[in-house]
Amino acid sequence: MIKMVSMDLDETLLNTEKVITKSFESFVQKLKSNNIIPVVATGREYYSAHKFVGNNVDIDLICNNGNVIRDNLTGKVHYVNPISDEDLKRVMAFDDNDKVYTSLHIQRNDGIDLVYKKKNFTNFEGTYVDAFRERNLGLDDFENLEGNPLSIVFAGSHDDLVDLRNRMRDKISDRFNFHIMKIRREPKWMLEVLQKSGDKFYGVKKYAEIRGIDLKNVAAIGDDSNDVMLIENVGLGIAMKNGVERLRERADVVSDYDNNNDGAVKILDKVLFGD
Repeated sequence: MIKMVSMDLDETLLNTEKVITKSFESFVQKLKSNNIIPVVATGREYYSAHKFVGNNVDIDLICNNGNVIRDNLTGKVHYVNPISDEDLKRVMAFDDNDKVYTSLHIQRNDGIDLVYKKKNFTNFEGTYVDAFRERNLGLDDFENLEGNPLSIVFAGSHDDLVDLRNRMRDKISDRFNFHIMKIRREPKWMLEVLQKSGDKFYGVKKYAEIRGIDLKNVAAIGDDSNDVMLIENVGLGIAMKNGVERLRERADVVSDYDNNNDGAVKILDKVLFGD
């Protein structure tokens, strides 16, 4: 019996225009009325996820690929899985390309959730860093950092990021996972580096433990490579029709519709309630 449902945001609940499906809020209520706990699990940081989910939806958000869990309504932090100082130093040892923006998603209590290296950059307008305007802070380096680092993000050209990823894979792949993704802002590509325990699966697993729910009683839906471990290890793993092939091959179910046609809610309704 499914007692908890984990839902991804981008390309799952959000369409390609980054608008959340209109049926989301009512579906959350339907889950709750059937004693099923809903949760959103996303690679996004809290404030971005909160913006899309909305101010009135009573749901918890598993953000930064499982590294922090917060209440959507109050922002209360339930759990943090920070990157250690030693691991941060291991990754920063590869930060040697002045054409790459370097930033950290971070959990702190002063409204700052992204810190970035100033490097040689003079204008961040329109960039990945600029997306966190009024919530970012420029630093000369990441020594004596205040707050809990949640993920490390490099933004740059695809070729530069592939080179950076490959070099890190050769030396520190035993401690980290690497995800290259296309983004809407300049410079269009980002490389996210997470510790091995930094995965949506571990965040959902922790949340299920907090709620006293066995993973076999959890359903999860997503679309991308950072959903694979989660989809493989819950009781019911669902891939979006528009999801990457690797995920669709490993899912128990694939949605009948894509993210532009309410595919997530429709397939969840179908497998959970027969609607």
